[in-house]
Amino acid sequence: MEITVDRYDLRKIIDSGQAFHWTQVDQSSWETAWRGNWLGVKQTSASQLVFETNSRDHQTLSHVTTYFQCDVDLNSVISTFPQDDLMQIAVERRQGLRLLRQDPWLCLASFILSSTKQITQIKEIVRLMSSRLGKCVQCPGGGRNVYTFPEPQDIVGAGEQAIRECKAGFRAKYIYQCAKQVESGQFDLEAIGNLSLERARESLITLPGVGPKIADCVLLFAYGFAQAFPVDVWVHRVLQDYYYNGMNVPIKELGLFVQNYFGPNAGFAQQYLFDYIRSLTKAEWTELVSGSPILMGKKGA
Repeated sequence: MEITVDRYDLRKIIDSGQAFHWTQVDQSSWETAWRGNWLGVKQTSASQLVFETNSRDHQTLSHVTTYFQCDVDLNSVISTFPQDDLMQIAVERRQGLRLLRQDPWLCLASFILSSTKQITQIKEIVRLMSSRLGKCVQCPGGGRNVYTFPEPQDIVGAGEQAIRECKAGFRAKYIYQCAKQVESGQFDLEAIGNLSLERARESLITLPGVGPKIADCVLLFAYGFAQAFPVDVWVHRVLQDYYYNGMNVPIKELGLFVQNYFGPNAGFAQQYLFDYIRSLTKAEWTELVSGSPILMGKKGA
């Protein structure tokens, strides 16, 4: 299926630290296991995406376009962002970046695995867990396979040690404990989407290995809570150095600033900032901060 999408950059989206289960095939194509089947996606032009699957479910491609958020009016989203220089530069430099709408379990597990890890390392852990504990799916034409990420019951059946052997380290116990809670019905992932942002965050934080940052990643990338604003080391640096003139600001105050300043699509704005600033050198970041309006650090601000 070929669709036309305005302002869409597949490479930026897949490489932006939202999802870790895609395998690159060539310069413009990626593939993965999707709900037990093979799924391929290719960008053929600045506004053309081609989706292919071996699934016999006629609704699969409709679900895929939802996953890739192809129907989102990007101009309307960006119009809600603050108009400061940094935000505008990030939008300009990361044109075509959108959010994904992922499977809650895969998203939750991936971000638990992300703790203190680089993106390439997270992808490796996800790849190992999938190939060892997931199900094999043959790609069209043969010669290649993709693997589903293990479901909670697969992880419970395999045991914590099997996860640890996939380079998960201390994260293995958290994934295993979470899988047990989800598999037993003790924790209902589906119910999270029906809660308010605050209650959904509070609920996710009760899970082993899940703090505010991981919870907000899951709320943003799996459930579509547009105001969820994950604060990792990169984003914390932006808030503290650019918006607060390097002041050491309590997390609670930062949270209130984010809520009031970044608007109804704060999470979307966060992704632009995150993806942009991690591409900068230290010198480039220093120069950028020197031109900051110091919005919250000025006297009387």
